[in-house]
Formats: sequence, C-alpha cells, structure tokens
Amino acid sequence: MEITEQLQTDILVIGAGSAGLRAALEAAEAGSRVLILNKGPAGKSGITLTAAGGMQVPIHPEDKPDYYFADTVRCGYDLGDQNLVRALVEEAQGRQADLERYGVNFVRDASGGYSMGQFPGQTRPRNVFIKGGGIGLVSALVGACKHNERITILDDFFVTGLVREDGSQGKAVAGAVGLNLKNGNLTLISAKATIMATGGCQWLWETTDCPADATGDGVVYAYRAGAELIDMEMVLFYPSVILRPASLKGAFVHYEFLSPDVLDGNVYDKDGQAVLPKPLPVRDQAMRLMAKAIQDGRSGPHGGLFWYVGDSPKGEEVVRKVLNTLQYNYIKSHGVNPAADKIEVAPGAHYLMGGIFINEECKTSIKGLFATPECAGNFDGANRLAGGGITATQVFGAKAGICAHKWARSTGPVTIGAASLEEEIGRVSSRIAGGNHKKSNIMPLREKLRSAVQQYAGVIRNKEGLLRLQEIAREIKEELGSEKVPAVTYYNQQLVDLLQLENMCEIAGLVAGCAQLRQESRGHHYRSDFPDPDNLNWLQHTLVFQKDGKPGYGKRPVVRIRTPI
Repeated sequence: MEITEQLQTDILVIGAGSAGLRAALEAAEAGSRVLILNKGPAGKSGITLTAAGGMQVPIHPEDKPDYYFADTVRCGYDLGDQNLVRALVEEAQGRQADLERYGVNFVRDASGGYSMGQFPGQTRPRNVFIKGGGIGLVSALVGACKHNERITILDDFFVTGLVREDGSQGKAVAGAVGLNLKNGNLTLISAKATIMATGGCQWLWETTDCPADATGDGVVYAYRAGAELIDMEMVLFYPSVILRPASLKGAFVHYEFLSPDVLDGNVYDKDGQAVLPKPLPVRDQAMRLMAKAIQDGRSGPHGGLFWYVGDSPKGEEVVRKVLNTLQYNYIKSHGVNPAADKIEVAPGAHYLMGGIFINEECKTSIKGLFATPECAGNFDGANRLAGGGITATQVFGAKAGICAHKWARSTGPVTIGAASLEEEIGRVSSRIAGGNHKKSNIMPLREKLRSAVQQYAGVIRNKEGLLRLQEIAREIKEELGSEKVPAVTYYNQQLVDLLQLENMCEIAGLVAGCAQLRQESRGHHYRSDFPDPDNLNWLQHTLVFQKDGKPGYGKRPVVRIRTPI
C-alpha cells in the first residue's frame, strides 16, 4: 500500500467519544482548525454510548470542591496525582454548564432543580444525571461539532499509528497514518498538535460492559511513539455486568441502585444469601466480595451471582419508577423484568484508570501529543467513584483542546520524518496478501487472547498467571506475524481486525507486566500472592515505556499538593 491521500490540520483529534468531541470544540472555539477521526460512525460508536449518564459535580448546597477532592483521593487509595484531581474538582461545574450550552439535558426534580444522587464513597450528594445517558451526551456534542465550521469529522477511519518529525522517538508527534474505510485510501494527516481520545482497552476481557471497539489502540500508538504509560494494571471492574441471558451479555445493572437510599436490594448467591454488606461498599470492595463468592462455589449456573431488587422494602411502585429508564426498558425488551427478576451478573472490565501519562495541560511525555481520559491515566488512582468518568472527559477534554490550540499556535509547520512514515506504511502494507490466501485465524486467536486476559488478569491475579498471560500474548503476536488479509478496497474489516489484534496483544502484555511489577493489592488491583497494600513501597505509580523495541518498567512518584479540606 502507498499513501494515496494527504490531509493537513492544526489539531488532530483521534476518537469521537465525549472526551474527543469536547476537546475539538474547545480548540475550534479558540480558533484552530480541527480534524476528528473516528473508527466508527461518530455518535453511534465508542465507549461513551454505554455510560449510564451520571456526572459528578459539586453543586449541592452541602458540597464543595474540597470535599470532592478528598473523596476522590481517599477512594483512589492515594494513588491519584493530586494536581489533576484538583483540576477535576474545581472545573467540573464549569464543564457541566458547557454541556448545557451544547444542548445536553439534565434530569430535574419536581422543584426544577437538578435531580441528585449520592453513591458509595461520596460524602455528599454529587451526581447529576444526563437525559439519555451516554447517548444523549454524545448526540449533543456531535451536533455542536457539526455546527462548528472549524471542525471536520471523518467517520469510519481507522488510525494505524502516529508519525513523528523524524525517525527519532525524541522528536514531536507530527500527525498520523490511517485507513479511510469508505474509499480504501491510506491517508497521511499532518498536524501541529495531536490529541489522543480513543478510550480504554476493556474488550481485552471476556466479561465487559464495553463495546468491541475498546481495544486500546490509542494507548498502544502513544507507547510505540515513545510516550510513558502509567498504572496499566489499574482496570476498574464494575461489579454487576450481565452474564445471562446471552442477548444481554455485556449490559449492566447498577450496583449503586442496591444502596438503602435508592432501592435497597442486594447481590445474592445461589442459595439466596446476600453477598454485599450495607452500607454498600465502593466498587473495588464490592467486586472483590463478589469474586470471592464466585471462587468459593456460591455462583449460579453460568458462573455469576444474582442482582435482585424484587424484594425491595421501597415497594414495587418505587422500584418500577426508578427503573423506568432507557437502559432498563432495553433490558425489559429482552424478556427480563429488572424490577422482579433475578439477573445473573459478575464483575466485568468497565474503565481503564491507567493509561497515557499526562500533566495538568494534558501533555504527554512526547512533544505535540496530548491525551484525554480514559486513554490517559494517573488521576483516578486505584478506584473511581460513580460519575467520575464523564466529568473527567469534559474537564480534561476541554483542557486538552485549549492546550493543544496554544501549542499549535506557537509552533511552525510540521515536517514528517521519512523514516517514521516509511515504517508505518511498511507495517500496514505488509499485511496485505497478493493472490490467494489461507483461511484467517484472526477470530480464534482473538478469543484465545481474551480468554487468557480474563483468566490471568481479572479480579484475582498472581505472578504465575501474569507470566503465563505475557507468554500467551507473545505467542499469539508471533502467530499473527504471518497472517495476511485480502486487498479489499472498501471497508477492509479483516485488516482492521488484524491490526487491532496486534494492538490487543501488545497492551495485554503491558497490563500483565505492570500488574506483575506492583507487588501489593490496592483498589482494583488484587494480587492473591500479595493480598495487602504496601504503603512503604507502593504509594507510587507503575511506569512502562518502550526501550529498544521492548517494554521498560519502572516507578513514578505520585504528585501531591497541599490543599484545604
């Protein structure tokens, strides 16, 4: 393959979820030309669409940013960089106001004020709720982007990798190469600043509530370009992801709704014994209690436990009213009555809390490259509270947009290095077969990898299993080395699947490597061979970077600041 199309822009945004869209709007409103690339249709693909719609904002009369800060640091087990946490809590209210300006509607109570919830770990009511959940959020942001003449969106565009000013990893990122699936063009995009907003890698796990495009591409591309990654072992497992019926596998029911002040239900084992204590524990504690119950043989026929609110003391009318939402009506359309049925669930991969290292300006460790949650890490720590994900996309999305704009305005035209470009073209074109080709092994290999990640890097981990996962990831990547796909012009999905699986193998190895490095248990990272937290040695981040084509591991101190509480 050869480059058949070239594009130029001030700001390149990779990913059209809520973070990427917000970054694009901020940069465009500041005066930059912005190009958004998305590997599916914008507004109809990506992780944000699965969000329930809660957003943490300290606007309750009894709340303030200092309380939000304290809750976030404490429930992240002191592993979040506090400079980023401070930015998150102080700017949340302004970014929520921006969303209303962009057309996002929030649920209101009978008095006309915001309907608010207080979930586990929050010392004050702090969650407001977006009408339509993640779908409502993304729809409004896509509409705002389409009405901004400085923003261009290219759908069905699969980015294959970043390119630098020259072949050296020490030089600035200067854009990207990607495949326009609509016309088959291998496209080079040069940009003064690039914002990575591709989300996490949750599709690595067999049990997940995230879509199949959550394959960690952006994290891998940043890593290959020389960026530092942080806390890759910290994957949030949501306690109540649906296992059965098969038609609902991957949807979730709110474990937060089991709180006494909401529906006062519980998760039960096969004998009807409650698994979770009251008051309800935070997410990482809940998922460990559930994982232990499953491990102890208390699970149902499909390996899960049973989410149930049919016995709620609140009464049937209250239960039905609370569950009268798009999400629960969807569940009901599949023949399951969430107000009355026992739903088999298990902890599932929900959110990447680690990722690309960023500072307060969303700058990565490479010049010209910015990143946003959730492909960026180091502020949640070892656990995230309900509603924090959407808040982070808006706060840091806006920061990435304005800081990328300032960077682009201060820099001259970029020149893409020939060696960097040739390397990327060669990597992609080597995957195209000439003439006949053998039957593809991509799907069986992908399922083998996902099974291994689920088994060895799930809720409960140990050294032996993590080493085995690294070995399996290497074996699959080696087997993929000879895999080729047909030279299809339009929508070459086999090529996308192959390149994504390469990315998944690489990121699986990095997750396993960082999980092996952290010899303690903290938050969502639980080592059965190191079951206790080790504050003496591990109140710091794990770090991984590419060195001579291989991962180099280390540690990075947690940023701490003095702040009033």
